Amino acid sequence: MHGLGSQLLLWEEGFCEGLAAAGFRVVRYDHRDSGLSTMLPEGATYTLSDMAADAVGLLDHLGVDDAHIVGFSLGGMVAQTFAAEHPTRTRSLVSMGSNTGHPDFGRPSAEVMVALVAPAPDDPAERAAKDLADRRLWASPEWHDDDHVLMTFVGYAARSVQSADAFRRQLAAGAGDREAALQTIVAPTRVVHGTADTLLPKSGGERTAEVIPGADLVLIEGWGHDMPPGAWPDLIEAISVHAGRVDEDHDVRRIPEGDGNGST
Repeated sequence: MHGLGSQLLLWEEGFCEGLAAAGFRVVRYDHRDSGLSTMLPEGATYTLSDMAADAVGLLDHLGVDDAHIVGFSLGGMVAQTFAAEHPTRTRSLVSMGSNTGHPDFGRPSAEVMVALVAPAPDDPAERAAKDLADRRLWASPEWHDDDHVLMTFVGYAARSVQSADAFRRQLAAGAGDREAALQTIVAPTRVVHGTADTLLPKSGGERTAEVIPGADLVLIEGWGHDMPPGAWPDLIEAISVHAGRVDEDHDVRRIPEGDGNGST
């Protein structure tokens, strides 16, 4: 599940191939009001619960009973809500670069918030320049590459350009304190956060791991609020190790008693 103002292209092919090489079937999709998914009319409103229900509908369409739910930033908030409201469809949860909605944890600085909500120019070149300047504010210091980011923006623009109204609707959906709901999550949960994240600072991830029962926390040194190739090995490992461990436990629990291997 991708973040605010993004598309499924956030999860680049190389990243998805890394997870596939670890034995997983990867499903990426556009949220409502993003990419090639439905753009809602002016005045429409929705919640994280609605966005989580969209993902349930996608699993239904694919014939998938349950899945490892992975989300980044706003997508992490959707993933958390999915796990809280649809426990039987959640094999495990990985919440990345997100927070709990509590006002005291994982909040951007004033400078970053001003940049985030500033209107995007209509001119494509000016818009790209603004997006790049914004990205530099919260990117991974050692892994950020202007050329790579600009190529990503070109890919976004070739598919779809998100309207200001759609951006505001997604921003509004992510508002609010979710801690009461997060305390009900029963799925095995891993929280992944970067130490260099200035958009949703690491206190948001630390708080998420404290609130979700049994969650563990993986802090990635030098990772900001982006998905640069330099961070992929650590992220792929964090996701695949967690999901693989859950799958192993799931398979063991499915073995009937006295299955011929001497165990009960």
